[in-house]
Amino acid sequence: MNVLFHLTSAIGLAVLLTDAKSITRSQTVRPVLVTGILGFAAGIISHGALDYIPHCYPVNAKADAVTGLLLMLFLTVKTNRKFRFITVATLLGTVFPDLADLAPAILNKQLDLNLPIVEKVFPWHWKEYSGSIYQNSCNISTLNHLLLGASVIIVCWCRRADVVEMIKRGR
Repeated sequence: MNVLFHLTSAIGLAVLLTDAKSITRSQTVRPVLVTGILGFAAGIISHGALDYIPHCYPVNAKADAVTGLLLMLFLTVKTNRKFRFITVATLLGTVFPDLADLAPAILNKQLDLNLPIVEKVFPWHWKEYSGSIYQNSCNISTLNHLLLGASVIIVCWCRRADVVEMIKRGR
């Protein structure tokens, strides 16, 4: 999947995992740390699920990387400081497998570097477990992308009080 789809899942995961009222009432950072760690782990798991299902790449790789980075920066800046760790940890969790397995090869190709390439750690990047479609119809991929977007919208709508709290201007 493109980075943008992984980041879309991060938005839904962060909202789903965050109990804004509980965190706001808490006098310690423990709930934020626990939720952030859960967000990072859930991000890695969601990355695997999204890469395993059949998918095409509807967004150009360079545009995807630049837009994804800008989206990560925008979401980080727009998130209330109290919830920023959760947001950043979840965002990073959803892109971490690509950073670990694919970034060195991409950087070598794009920037003419010679970074060491290690064996892919995450099985969904192995050819036999990847859902990447490089030929034929991408109709199922389009359906999967739409289902992901709809799911995140539904989660955000159902948890809109938490979303509002997470983006409210804070100290």
